[in-house]
Amino acid sequence: MLKLSAEAKVGIFVVIGIIILALMAMKVGKLGLRLGEGYEVQAFFDTASGLASDAPVEIAGVEVGRVNKIRLSEGKALVTIKIYPGVKITESVKAIIRTRGILGDKYIELLKGVEGAALILAGGRILNTEPTTDIDNLMIVLGEVANDIRILSHTLASVIGGEKGEASLRSILDNLDKTIQSINRTVQDNDENVKEITSNLSAFSQRLREIGDTNLDDLQIILKNIRRATGKIGELVAGINQIAGRINRGEGSIGKLVQDDATIENLNKALTSLREITDKISKGEGTLGRLITEDQTADRLDQTLSSMQEITEKINRGEGSLGRLINDDETVESLNSTLSSINDLLKKQDMFLTYLDYRGEYLFESNRVKSYFTLRIQPREDKYYLLQVVDSPRGKETVTDTIRTVDGVTITEKKVESKSSDLQFSAQIAKRYYDIGFRAGLFESTGGAGIDYYLFKDRLKLSFEAFDFDVERRPHLTFRADYKPFKFLYLTTGMDDFISDIGRESYFVGGGFSFSDEDIKTLLRSVTFTARTD
Repeated sequence: MLKLSAEAKVGIFVVIGIIILALMAMKVGKLGLRLGEGYEVQAFFDTASGLASDAPVEIAGVEVGRVNKIRLSEGKALVTIKIYPGVKITESVKAIIRTRGILGDKYIELLKGVEGAALILAGGRILNTEPTTDIDNLMIVLGEVANDIRILSHTLASVIGGEKGEASLRSILDNLDKTIQSINRTVQDNDENVKEITSNLSAFSQRLREIGDTNLDDLQIILKNIRRATGKIGELVAGINQIAGRINRGEGSIGKLVQDDATIENLNKALTSLREITDKISKGEGTLGRLITEDQTADRLDQTLSSMQEITEKINRGEGSLGRLINDDETVESLNSTLSSINDLLKKQDMFLTYLDYRGEYLFESNRVKSYFTLRIQPREDKYYLLQVVDSPRGKETVTDTIRTVDGVTITEKKVESKSSDLQFSAQIAKRYYDIGFRAGLFESTGGAGIDYYLFKDRLKLSFEAFDFDVERRPHLTFRADYKPFKFLYLTTGMDDFISDIGRESYFVGGGFSFSDEDIKTLLRSVTFTARTD
């Protein structure tokens, strides 16, 4: 068997990785349908002009399938549509060929039919179709407008083109000429009057300009006051109308007082009770009555008020804690400084971002899945801390070299012992400079370092990690590429331990999802709201 050097393996893997990334970049828009199984349905259209294979199929603006192929059958266009798995369509659905914009690509829109109709199974047919597109409808409307213009021009020609129409047009022109001549004579006869009026208007406007220039500031103030007053009056009238409407409807205390007999009765009872209370006070009954009629109670009240006055005087003189807090600038500044420190601490706490991440990788060498549970704490945009729990199916292997001599010949025996560990841990600190990030710390319970390269606004990340530097075997080197097609979901591929000298190198593919603390809060609020509504 051909043995490749570590350098050759790295070169082959990098070339394969670049090819895979290029294919992903070119085909990412079309992988969804080809990766899913789905099912096919058919639809007949009178014409499928402009519709291409692999055109999207949408319901309510959401893509649910793709056009698989188009062929001619019985003089019509037979379109085969591949529907995504999990999407159900009924026999009452209607298929329409539409255009994005005026000169955009064509696609098929499925309009939802009636509820309760039977489902279309794989190989079924959509019976309700409509080939008319948006641009075709526009051309039809333009044709109707052109026809209306042609009818209008024909009518105008028939009205003016005859002898009667020509005579009417000549009469209109003669009357117009006579009117213009009459206006000219009037202007000529009153030329002096017009000049005098123009002169007076000019003098008057000049006088107004002088007055305006002299009192411009006063005029502006007057206009602003008038505008403000009219606005206040409008608001006042609107408020009065609103209050009157509420009173007429019996709303509020006054409305109930005017409209509700029970409220009037309660008011009468309250007035009667108030009269009884004033009678008791006049007789010296109760606390308020004794306060007014008894000198001893009044003296105690005077003493209490005097004590309160002494307290306020001490506060004004800056005596006591409360007095120093109000009057001593140094105490106030210390308090403000303390509050500012607390605010800064709270702001720094709000700047912390927390991310929860899970990633699963299928290892082709062992046919098992390796899982990563990650907590990322990011105090700044260019710095974060990473805590990780790794569930590795292979555990940790120890290589022991035994050297012995048999009949004068030295024999080296290599013994590999595999110790399966349930969990391994990572704790790393990372720093990012523009599109390159560096990591260092624990990698799967061993020391190591890593480098990340970010592309396409962080949607693609290329990572290289080196750890487990054991003198008995080669270090553990890993290369991976993570692509994020959606906000919470990403795909990963690469090669693990690709320079291993004990046969542990393995390609892997997988994926994962990542949520921030704000995403989790939003999700929990949505779940709580749903539970309450249920």
